[in-house]
Amino acid sequence: MKPYDMVREGLMVMAGILAVVVFLAAFWGFPGQNYWPLTIKEVANKAPLAFLKRTVSYFDGTSSLQTYGPPFTDNYANAQHIGALCLACWSGVTFPLNAKVDLVMQPLHQIAQLNSAVATALEAYQKASPKQQMAWDTSYTAALHKTKVQNGRLILPTGDYGPVPVLMDGMLKFARAGLLEAALTYNTNPKLAPYETDYTRALLYLGGNIMGTVATHFHEQGYQWGMTHMAGPWPGAWWLWSYSFWYQLGPIANSPNADLIAFLIFAGLLLLGITVPFNPLLRRIPYLIPVYRIIWRDWYARYPSGDPSHPVRSTAER
Repeated sequence: MKPYDMVREGLMVMAGILAVVVFLAAFWGFPGQNYWPLTIKEVANKAPLAFLKRTVSYFDGTSSLQTYGPPFTDNYANAQHIGALCLACWSGVTFPLNAKVDLVMQPLHQIAQLNSAVATALEAYQKASPKQQMAWDTSYTAALHKTKVQNGRLILPTGDYGPVPVLMDGMLKFARAGLLEAALTYNTNPKLAPYETDYTRALLYLGGNIMGTVATHFHEQGYQWGMTHMAGPWPGAWWLWSYSFWYQLGPIANSPNADLIAFLIFAGLLLLGITVPFNPLLRRIPYLIPVYRIIWRDWYARYPSGDPSHPVRSTAER
């Protein structure tokens, strides 16, 4: 056995890593101060048009969330898969979500308790036929592309939108007051209420273009090594580089199944690393690339064979 000072070696490694982190942070650190978590209230106040476009996409059923597939909907055709392999299909719908009802209608019913205009509009909308509802939704969605924002107010072009503008204005005011997150954060299991809350709906609400725009601004998209970044003056999750690396490769990054491909590659490499002691080929690599002899060079200078019972004989002994 060779004496080994683990504390000294550990401190040396930590000092080396700290020096590298400080050096790299000086050149590639996050530009600016800490950025607090993005909230629906912030989006509604700073980008009301983006908020309404996102809200009405849930309302008319055109959001990507409504066609995402498991674990939210049973749209298995859109689940990420490679051939017949579909991991999301195996788990199924574990968090059933009706985006129009859970993300819009449910908050509107709460708003209606406080706002008579919204209550009247909501009643008129629900009494209309599905065809009429879709016509209003489609007209309002098209109008948002021509809407102007002046002093925080949205000016819609003239058109037949039915009660939808009143409903969306109610949602906007509700969100600007910071109440929409709370309306979306509720427990569906009465046995656990009020001790457990579910933030999934509030987090999903801003998904898609809004979070994508913010992520791009802070260089946190997948193709920008986003998993290893941190919005603030702190080191990012650098240990995820081996997972984030695959998103930098064009064929994978541009694939609709990118997440599944990256996961399978990462899982395969991880499994390969775990099975090294049992793989006769892999466990021979250190002998083929004898880096260990450089690390323990003082030991092998005395015992070339590695066996302490066969030391190098001195000149006198020879």
